[in-house]
Amino acid sequence: MGQRSTSFARLTLAGVLCSLAVTGCLSPITLNRAVTAYDEAVTNAISKQLLINIARAHQHQPIHFTGVSNIAATFDFHVSAGATPALTGEASRGLMPIFGGSVAENPTISIVPIEGEEFTKRLLTPFQETKFLLLLRQRFDIDLMLRLMAQELRITENGEEIAYRNTPADRTGYEMFRRVVTHISAIQDANQLYAEPLVYNRTWTIPANSVTAEGFQALQKEYLVTYSQKDNSYTLRKQITGRIVITNYDPDILSPEERARLIDNTEEGQLNDVSFDIRPGHVGGEYPL
Repeated sequence: MGQRSTSFARLTLAGVLCSLAVTGCLSPITLNRAVTAYDEAVTNAISKQLLINIARAHQHQPIHFTGVSNIAATFDFHVSAGATPALTGEASRGLMPIFGGSVAENPTISIVPIEGEEFTKRLLTPFQETKFLLLLRQRFDIDLMLRLMAQELRITENGEEIAYRNTPADRTGYEMFRRVVTHISAIQDANQLYAEPLVYNRTWTIPANSVTAEGFQALQKEYLVTYSQKDNSYTLRKQITGRIVITNYDPDILSPEERARLIDNTEEGQLNDVSFDIRPGHVGGEYPL
């Protein structure tokens, strides 16, 4: 009887140790699988929802967004170990080990509609040029970006601005839009497309008698001030960072006058405008814009 009790204890202890080892292995595997699976599920849901809303917008139907605000998943691991007499009748006093276990997953997913004034502003506000430049510097195809993000192309010809809309229904305008976008994409493929903000040092000259002591201190905070004893005047200098201009040449080759003119022209546009300057004499210059 004593030997049988000892064997039973050994079997039970071995079973518990094996169960704990199995549980320790299953926990990381289950966690990794759950995190990856939930992430893929949310990503697929967002992608499908975006495609559905594109179709709704194309059919002039109201669009609607929902989002997953929170995912909380709990995992319950249960293990058991024991021993029972072997099913051999009274002829044998051996024990048979018994192992058991279960894993239960209980996810709690919060799905909420995305709405409100802030979301409406985000949805209706056009892209700013800084976001466009960020994607462009990550080597995205400018052809794809402009076809997805641009509403229209405006070209100045003989002092007159002509708009070509990115709308297939406008056959003439859309054909021109695609031609220009494809041309710019070819320049990008040749690694000759530049997208940089224009920088220019501007100067102003004001009479020294018109500046008070308080005004002079205020000017020093914003400008580089130099005094001319000959003219009894102050020269103010300030570095101006203009808007981003996409060109087929290095902007550093521009003269100060050309740089100032481009800055003045680009400042007339909106924050969601992207300016181009394609010149002859460089790659893609056979079709200047």
